[in-house]
Amino acid sequence: MNEREFIKTLQERAKEQEKLITSMPLPGIFSSVSLWFGNHPLRIVIPLSLILTLVLRAIFGPSYDNVILAVFGKL
Repeated sequence: MNEREFIKTLQERAKEQEKLITSMPLPGIFSSVSLWFGNHPLRIVIPLSLILTLVLRAIFGPSYDNVILAVFGKL
């Protein structure tokens, strides 16, 4: 495969992906959210981990520290 065929194949795939995105419901929201998460993944990971920690602490109570040490102590 030469360079011209490779570029043509890439352009065809890009057109197929564009058609797929535009056929989805709310394509503008999907593309903006996916670009935002792709550029800033820590904006969702850090709050999610904080919420998960608070939920687990509410479930396990004071023994939460021991549970975390038991889980990660085996690694």
